[in-house]
Amino acid sequence: MTRHAVRGRLRFGLGKIDQVEHVYTFVTIDSYSESNYDLGTAITQSYPTGPATRYQSFTAVEAILDSCKFYLKKAAGATGNAQAILYAHTGTFGTSSDYTGAALATSDNFDISTLSSVSFGLTQFNFSGVNRYNLVAGTKYCIAFYNNNAGGVYVGQDSSSPSHAGNSGYDYGGHVAQNTLDNCFYVYGYA
Repeated sequence: MTRHAVRGRLRFGLGKIDQVEHVYTFVTIDSYSESNYDLGTAITQSYPTGPATRYQSFTAVEAILDSCKFYLKKAAGATGNAQAILYAHTGTFGTSSDYTGAALATSDNFDISTLSSVSFGLTQFNFSGVNRYNLVAGTKYCIAFYNNNAGGVYVGQDSSSPSHAGNSGYDYGGHVAQNTLDNCFYVYGYA
């Protein structure tokens, strides 16, 4: 783990200065390893047009959201930007998890043309500025890969023996929870 110290000075009374220090630790909030991968599902614009998402529900620790990773590969010639989006959770965790409401946080754009079309790789999405969301310990969330491009991106999943506590799902103009699949993913933050 990487440790980052944030130091500041506070003034109390007349001229007294005390130094305070808070050390943040970079932590893995939740994950499901790419070593479980056995299936790639394409995510592209939903028919006839519009964005599509594939999400995974997870349980947070108290942390500031920093980044996430999905296990991705592009279809040949795919171009455009994709994002990762954090949503609130609804449904029964691990069985019918779904996301609800407006985005809580949206990552910086990621250029999908930089992905390999031959092999899957862990792909990082960074959250910056106001999108560094304060996660609440024990709260369920959904992290979604969002693609609004005609070119497809394959998301690595486990279909043979999914064992993450949450579940996967997708939105192609309608939400469908899938408790027989787990996405390979990582969520990181500072605690």
